Amino acid sequence: MLKIYLIRRVAKMKLKFSQLAKAVLCTAAMAVSALGSMTISASAADNINVDIVCKNDTTTVSNAEWSIYKVGERKEADFVLTGEFSDYPIDMSDFTDASKMQAVADTLDNYAKTDNITPVSTGKTDANGEVKLSADSVGLYLVSGKSFENTTAKFTPSPSLIEIDKDIVAEGQITVYTKFTYEEIPAGDSDYGVRKSWIVPDGQKKLIPDNIKVEIYRDGKLFDTVTLSADNNWEYFWKDDTAAEWSVKEIDIPVNYTVVTKNNDKLFLIENTYKSDSSSNTDSSSSTPDSSSSGSDSSSSTPDNIPQTGSLNWPVPVLIGGGVILIAAGWRVSRKEK
Repeated sequence: MLKIYLIRRVAKMKLKFSQLAKAVLCTAAMAVSALGSMTISASAADNINVDIVCKNDTTTVSNAEWSIYKVGERKEADFVLTGEFSDYPIDMSDFTDASKMQAVADTLDNYAKTDNITPVSTGKTDANGEVKLSADSVGLYLVSGKSFENTTAKFTPSPSLIEIDKDIVAEGQITVYTKFTYEEIPAGDSDYGVRKSWIVPDGQKKLIPDNIKVEIYRDGKLFDTVTLSADNNWEYFWKDDTAAEWSVKEIDIPVNYTVVTKNNDKLFLIENTYKSDSSSNTDSSSSTPDSSSSGSDSSSSTPDNIPQTGSLNWPVPVLIGGGVILIAAGWRVSRKEK
């Protein structure tokens, strides 16, 4: 009799453990399924709305064309240029200086226009001076506008840099308030100029080349190529259409030099800074640029694993917790059976 009882007892315990194992496996499958749905939701949330606002207290600009370009990514606390911008010798350090950040934005904007780089998204403002663009991932973006003129005034936009981080991806939206001028067009042509500036260590003028070449673009098309040297005081001036959009690009930049192009619409300053072989020209930055954006966190920290918009991550701990409860319940039952 004792032997029969023990056999039945063992069979009953095997059945309970079998049922418990099935319950745990079912719970795990549900958790995996939930994780799978989270992955799909995160992918769907990669479309971030970038709302461009082109108006101020006195002027609302409609039919203004704006574009965004992905120019870089975070590397720990720094930025590095990526994609079609990765080979440009631009110093990405010291973004705490607003004027330096604007100079970098101007330089990237010049490259985007002279090299006809394809934007991530583009569109024109409506009657309210607004247009909705889109980004597809975290990173550093250039916000670039296209100048135009009507019968009375000329619209000149100012480029800017924004960072789309994981917080913004989770929110799914960022608003950028653009800077621009809208001025009456003077009659006739205007004077334009380009000037070269060299920044080299003291007593190292021998590092400066004999000359450099600069391409001048009018409305995105090559207009002229000029040579700057000490013979012409490293500058060149011309007179032409006031309504046109002008940009410049230094070609064949000397080795170990970075470049920044500054402009005030009519005068361009190309600044080359000498860097030693051991220094990097695209690997350093100390803060998040967001001076022209709203809805973004300017903290330099980059938190990981922030849930994307539209994803549900609450079922995972609940389901896993349910598995733990089932295991605990099975343990209590087995103890009562003893």
